[in-house]
Amino acid sequence: MRSKQQSPVWPYLGILACLFVLSITAPRAWKRMARQESLSQVLAARRSVTADVRVSAEPVRRPKLERPKSVEPARPFVLYETSDSEELNARTALLDPPPAQSQAAQSLPEQPPAAPPAPEVTPDYRLQIDTVSRSTVTESEPETDDEPAMEPAEAEAEIASEVAPPSIEEEPAVASSKWPLPRTLLEQLKHVVRQDPSAAWAEQAAAAIRELCQSGVEGSESIKIIKSLRELMERTPAPTAVDPPLEAQIARTRYALVRWLDLWESAVALDQLAPADLEPPLNAARLARCVADVEQLTRKGSQGATWRAYLHLDSLRKLASEAPNLSDKERRAIARKVLDQLGSSRLSRVQRKFVSEPALVRLEAELHYWAAEPVSSYRLLSHLDQYEQTALTSDARLVADDLRGLSWSQPAAAAHISQQLETHYRNANVRMALAGELINRMLPQPEKIEAPVRDIVVNVPVFGRSTTFTKLSVRLVPDPRRIRVGLEAKGLIASDTVSQSGPATFRNEGQSSFLVRKLLVLGPHGLSVWPAVAEAENDFSYLVSLETDFDGVPLVGSLVRNIAQSKHDEASGQARMEVEQKIATRARAQLDDEIRPLLVQAAQNVQKNQVATLNRMGLELAPLALSTTDDRIVARMRLGSPEQLGGHTPRPRAPSDSWFSLQIHQSALNNGLEKLDLAGRTFSLPEMFAWLGAKLGRPQLANQEDLPEDVQLTFAQENPVQLRCDAGEVEVTLRFAQLTHGGKRWRDFKVRAIYTPQPNRLDPRFGREAAISIDGKSLNKWEVQLRTIFSKVLSRNRDISLLDESITSDPRVKDLEMTQFIVEDGWIGLAYSPHRAPRNMAKQAK
Repeated sequence: MRSKQQSPVWPYLGILACLFVLSITAPRAWKRMARQESLSQVLAARRSVTADVRVSAEPVRRPKLERPKSVEPARPFVLYETSDSEELNARTALLDPPPAQSQAAQSLPEQPPAAPPAPEVTPDYRLQIDTVSRSTVTESEPETDDEPAMEPAEAEAEIASEVAPPSIEEEPAVASSKWPLPRTLLEQLKHVVRQDPSAAWAEQAAAAIRELCQSGVEGSESIKIIKSLRELMERTPAPTAVDPPLEAQIARTRYALVRWLDLWESAVALDQLAPADLEPPLNAARLARCVADVEQLTRKGSQGATWRAYLHLDSLRKLASEAPNLSDKERRAIARKVLDQLGSSRLSRVQRKFVSEPALVRLEAELHYWAAEPVSSYRLLSHLDQYEQTALTSDARLVADDLRGLSWSQPAAAAHISQQLETHYRNANVRMALAGELINRMLPQPEKIEAPVRDIVVNVPVFGRSTTFTKLSVRLVPDPRRIRVGLEAKGLIASDTVSQSGPATFRNEGQSSFLVRKLLVLGPHGLSVWPAVAEAENDFSYLVSLETDFDGVPLVGSLVRNIAQSKHDEASGQARMEVEQKIATRARAQLDDEIRPLLVQAAQNVQKNQVATLNRMGLELAPLALSTTDDRIVARMRLGSPEQLGGHTPRPRAPSDSWFSLQIHQSALNNGLEKLDLAGRTFSLPEMFAWLGAKLGRPQLANQEDLPEDVQLTFAQENPVQLRCDAGEVEVTLRFAQLTHGGKRWRDFKVRAIYTPQPNRLDPRFGREAAISIDGKSLNKWEVQLRTIFSKVLSRNRDISLLDESITSDPRVKDLEMTQFIVEDGWIGLAYSPHRAPRNMAKQAK
């Protein structure tokens, strides 16, 4: 029985997990109205505030909420810059009162964020969160030294011929109404008919699609066919649960059909535009004036040079002065780079305020003309069909490029189809859900605290000892747009004290209870933490004994005791109030003092490790939808860059009783793999793993054993590493331009390996069971040698786990069970639930 050597999870999945753990343990804003305010009052006030939300029609500016003027929120501790400041009216005024005149006229804000260290800056893309969240989704022959090698140009042509889409760039700027057939959709409809012969709607839909795409009908006829397809969908009843695999297949097919109907409807409007409508009206003189205004704006202040470099003003001057000498591709690249910098989500609140200066707003509007690109419906739909067929990152870039070109175009029809692409093809590719029960279970509990008491109560010194018992818990506060976690600390303080007043000495035993609340809120742009709210109550206080200096004196001793007892009883009420106030103040201060450094440290660690890795790779983990219900928190995110896509297929549903669920789309994995920057690079095997470790900030990846020696490999220029998730398998494809070993040389071949889910109790692992496949034109006898090399590189002893072992081996989750671990339609689905009897784990459909 072979031993399994654990290898790291697909490394950037650790990035997602760490960021999500932070989102659980550290978000922003509990509105405090009074010290004795109850949780129900806080929530009622919150509902009264959020009822006044008004969504702005402006796509870039975020809406502001109205807050009752009588409410004066406490100043929060801001951990990250966040647009949640606009959630409460006057929040910005509290933190940073707006000046009477433009800040830029006096000084510049802090320097902009540094661009990622890559050959080309890949900043963050301006995200339309509200719109996106409305989505309905839930080889050639080997060469030796004795044989002639292929020329580099020939080698590239061999690889490109395998994956290249049809020649669609030769289509006219305005294509005919004859569109390419959506092959993947037609295959899905055919599969439904094959599995369910009674599904007449699928046959009718396929026939209508062929008529729509192949007959060259006019726009009005196309609209009629699209309308008839929508009516067909409405008349067709939803699938039943009699056959779950068939039900899932029908659901995916219906979703794909709706997606294409939206695109065709927008394509009809795009086809009706004249070529002049799509060609941007470029004006070099106007651009030069905008650049001059920005230069003037950035001349003041110590950060002016940094801002000019960040905004690539030298490139913009070249664009304005040498526009006729630049190709359209070069022109658009310069403009898009600056637009991405202006819209970067890495900008702080003060920096975002600066880029809203009139000069920069005018520059941004002017650059829209230079970044736009005329895209025909035929070209766009062909790119989409090719991407759905191959799922290659090179094809994804073509779709993303079309989306960006249309999004900056002026006609409404172009903007509309761009929004459809954003909704359907840049959707969330990572989703996580966590139940409140699991959060409370994993929450560390403070130990019993015994401490001496030295205090003054009602001007009387008090000495003794106290024992404090505290229980931490969280309450999830429902919110459809934020993750709201209320941290509550409930505690008891048992005390045994002695106090002396004059000739009398009192010994008391008492018990007090306290409750401290602290609301943490995570929004789309960051998190903050508001001050804690505390209240305390003295449950009881007993006078155990009373001694006086005159206890042995007849008559006088009794009189002194009676007087002391009377004074004690008179002061008990005031003492009770003073003790409650001190306990509440100390409990509130203690929770704030303990939570704040933990959050700051966590933020610094994430910024140093995970966020730095994302920035280094030019990736962004963008939250598209955050929500909180009574029993769970849900985060839908997109991992990628502006030139990459997100999810476009419906994710698998997690079991309703799951405490933790995770769904990852293959686009998230492929986006990260593409940013490893392997294309065209040459490595030895140790150098390759060291490169990966440096890219991912995981130097331990360089320590790999049993690697073949004397191997030099060069990755292909396109799609060097690719994953495809479907039908219970993760197919890993490696493409190489060249590999040398032992005096032999191979060129232009692909290596394929299949990984399947192999759960080990709570550990979700992927293992390679099938043999490695080598694809090339004339490998002949050398295929065995290549297979031996890659059998060691992709060793079966290197299993891949989706979760860190520290999580799956934690004793606090030992009574959970894995109730879902599937791979289907581009997604990996994982879920954990409380133990079921009998076991009912979701199976992969065959």
